Amino acid sequence: VRYTPLAPGYYYISVKYNGYHIAGSPFKVHCTGEKIADLTQGETSSVVVETITKHSNEEIEKSLLPKFTSDASKVTVRGMGLKKAYINKQNTFNVSAEAAGQNILYVGVVGPKEPSNEVFVKHTGRNNYTVNYAVHERGDHVLIIKWGDEHVPGSPFKVEVP
Repeated sequence: VRYTPLAPGYYYISVKYNGYHIAGSPFKVHCTGEKIADLTQGETSSVVVETITKHSNEEIEKSLLPKFTSDASKVTVRGMGLKKAYINKQNTFNVSAEAAGQNILYVGVVGPKEPSNEVFVKHTGRNNYTVNYAVHERGDHVLIIKWGDEHVPGSPFKVEVP
């Protein structure tokens, strides 16, 4: 919004959102310069700006997902890949979500310097999965397993890479 006062002097500028003053409003402003036109005392000008609502991509993506009924606490995980992994080898573990209801399995592995870019999840039927991943640096890694928005029991896991 832009406003050009017609005469020098003190002005009050009110800024409202949803009919309420924002913090600091009304603002007292001292204007200088040449008089552009004659004014009557107490003249008021107003501008109404219509607002729109925008959504982030994340909100849109979440609204596209179906509503699932599930319980991540009923997911079980097994396998050596939950505790120890070896550089440039296939590290494996299994996930069973048979009793956990319907949802989406999320798996991620993060190393000391960067995340693993090789994580493969294979659905083997009836909400059972085999997960294979590769690591490329030594040191402790973090393995995150979620069933929907919830961590499964034990997640995040500390994985040792000797």
